[in-house]
Amino acid sequence: MTVRLWDAVAGKPIGELLEGHTDMVWSVSFSPGGSRIVTGSEDKTIRLWDVATGQPVGQPLRGHTAGVNSVFVSRDETRIISSSWDGSVRVWYAVIGKSLQKHAEEDCSAFPPHGSYIPDPTAAIPTSNTANDAFISYSSNLTHSLRDTAELLTGTSYDDHTFVLREDGWIMGPNRRLLFWVPPASQKALRYNPRTTFAIPRGVELDLSRMAHGTHWQDCYKDSSLR
Repeated sequence: MTVRLWDAVAGKPIGELLEGHTDMVWSVSFSPGGSRIVTGSEDKTIRLWDVATGQPVGQPLRGHTAGVNSVFVSRDETRIISSSWDGSVRVWYAVIGKSLQKHAEEDCSAFPPHGSYIPDPTAAIPTSNTANDAFISYSSNLTHSLRDTAELLTGTSYDDHTFVLREDGWIMGPNRRLLFWVPPASQKALRYNPRTTFAIPRGVELDLSRMAHGTHWQDCYKDSSLR
């Protein structure tokens, strides 16, 4: 469940154990620049570590439904690719503490409809600096993102934007808020979350671009008597 960094010449351990996984670690990889380590574990999560401090960077990446058996960092260090015993390959945003909204705004105009776009896992992610500009996407097509996220994410940093599929089918977001419910038949095939940029096989993708949420949920309903 731990990772240790070693001096390849002296054969001696460097620093403290990297602790945080709750099951066996199957895969370890350095980022190309050498400043980060990424790990994949039987606990179904991926973790990013700071080599200098030995501390985890951000929250674990969650989404695989079985152990993660291989991880790799893209050359520009903006993507992490993982494979799992669940039979899927996923590409994740590796940017920490930054919003991905600018990336969405710049790229969405180039996306064809119906999710036929296949992103470049090695492409850089332009970023802005405010968490309130973040977008929430459960699709490979960023035009399907939930854009009006200020209310949902108020009081949180991007590092806190963990979206978990609970056993009862509810997606739980920041501040333990329930975002939406996923029917049982679709839960296993839902391979996307806000940190996932692409998945193989694609599975279920959601279009949240017109979703009413938070205190605006009542906008979905119009009393017929008022028409």
